[in-house]
Amino acid sequence: MPKYMEIYHEVRRRIMVGIYAPDKKLTEGARLAVEFGCSELTITKALDLLVREGLVLRKRGLGSFVKRQVSAASNSHLIGTAQRCATQGKTLTTRVQLYTAVPASADIAQKLQIPEGELVHEIHRVRVIAEIPSIVEYTWMPVALFPRLALSHVQHSIYAYITHELGCTVHSAHMKVTGRNASEQERVWLELTEPTTLIQVEQTAFLDNGKLFEYSCARHLWHTFNFETDFVRV
Repeated sequence: MPKYMEIYHEVRRRIMVGIYAPDKKLTEGARLAVEFGCSELTITKALDLLVREGLVLRKRGLGSFVKRQVSAASNSHLIGTAQRCATQGKTLTTRVQLYTAVPASADIAQKLQIPEGELVHEIHRVRVIAEIPSIVEYTWMPVALFPRLALSHVQHSIYAYITHELGCTVHSAHMKVTGRNASEQERVWLELTEPTTLIQVEQTAFLDNGKLFEYSCARHLWHTFNFETDFVRV
């Protein structure tokens, strides 16, 4: 693991257990560099991750401060549909419509930053929440990263497999939210009787080692979709 990632995890741990309290100034970069035996640039890279995560706030001319957390909403899409439903006390079943390995097309290869033609898992699922077909999920993941991904994982929770069985940490994601008309196939899967606009969430997700591990496109029923986030001005 790169040195700045080790520092990121340790400073994050200190924040989460209260060693660095909310609204308090963090130890100066020069002192942290001495403590961890590295350069101030390495400390800056570690703190940059914490700023992006919304745990640390930089104030020009004053330094870095621990941000008071108002909610966990900004992380809700990084835990996966299964855990999110469990947290909300909702039942979830998964209908796997497609699970195969295919050579990456030019578009998918570009999104996953891999060579065109490299094998990827292609997964199409319908997520039934509280007995209502609510989400159509299309997912692509490099086979090289997850050679032992099985149908049982796809039927339950891919994120649980990644975090609990492989011991990896889902770190961050880039998301784009738009509207899209449901295709004829999606109307069948979601049991829709008339044309409907779905909320489309495109996502590229990263592990804490910096690897881009997933490109997904989830299409939600508009009346069951809820998204919250926190914004940080730095």
